[in-house]
Amino acid sequence: MTKVMILGTFHMGNTSDLYSVDTDNLRSTKRQEEIRKVVDAIKEFHPNKIALEVEKEKNHLLNEEYHQYLNNELELAIDEIHQFGFRAAAELKHKEVYAIDWMENVGNRSIGEVMNWAEKEQTEVFQLIDTYRSKLILPLDEKRIDELIRSLNEEKYILKQHEMYMHIARIGRGSDYVGIDWMRWWYQRNLILFANLAEISSSNDRVLLIIGAAHVHLVAQFLKESGLFEIVSVSEFL
Repeated sequence: MTKVMILGTFHMGNTSDLYSVDTDNLRSTKRQEEIRKVVDAIKEFHPNKIALEVEKEKNHLLNEEYHQYLNNELELAIDEIHQFGFRAAAELKHKEVYAIDWMENVGNRSIGEVMNWAEKEQTEVFQLIDTYRSKLILPLDEKRIDELIRSLNEEKYILKQHEMYMHIARIGRGSDYVGIDWMRWWYQRNLILFANLAEISSSNDRVLLIIGAAHVHLVAQFLKESGLFEIVSVSEFL
C-alpha cells in the first residue's frame, strides 16, 4: 500500500487564502536554520516522490525550475515549494517533483465575495468565522518555523480549520447557498488533489505531500477512504 505523509504548512509568500501567517525575513540565518530542521525531519520519512501545491499543468515549468536548482542555476524563492520541497527532493536525489494542484474557475463565487456577503447579510456567522480566523493565525515572530509547522499539523488545529470551513457552508439565505457556492469548489479542488496523488502513486511508493495546512483534513480523509493509502503522521518526524 502507498504510504503518504502530508506536511501541512503556511504560505511563505503572498496568498489569497482566508488567513495567513505574518512572515519576517525568512532569508535570515536564524530562519534558514529553522527551515533546515523541517527539511531534515521530512527527509527521515524517506519519500521517493514529493508532491507540491502547484497546478498540474505547470508540472513542466516546475521541473525546469527544479533542474535549474540542481544545476546551481537558481536561487531558491521564499516559498514552501522551494524551501521545503526543492531542498528535500534535491538532498534525496530525486530526479523530479510533482505538481498536483488545480485552481480553475468553475463559475463559483470567490471566498472574498462570500465573506463580503456574510459581513453585510449574515453578521453573526461572519463574526464567528472571523473569531476562528483570529485564533488560527499563528504569529511567526513568536515561534520558530519548525515549532510553527509542528503546531499546524496537530490534530486539534487541523480539526479547528475544518470546523471554520463548515461554518462557511452555513452562509446564505433561503435557496441562495452563498457559502456552498465556494465550498463546492473547495471540495472539488481537494478531490482533484487526491485524484492527482493517486495518479502519480504506485503501491510501494512513499509520497510526501507539501501543502497548505487547510487542505490536510480533506485530503487525508479522501486518501484514507479510498483504501489505497496509508497515512503516516508527520508528527512522528517533526
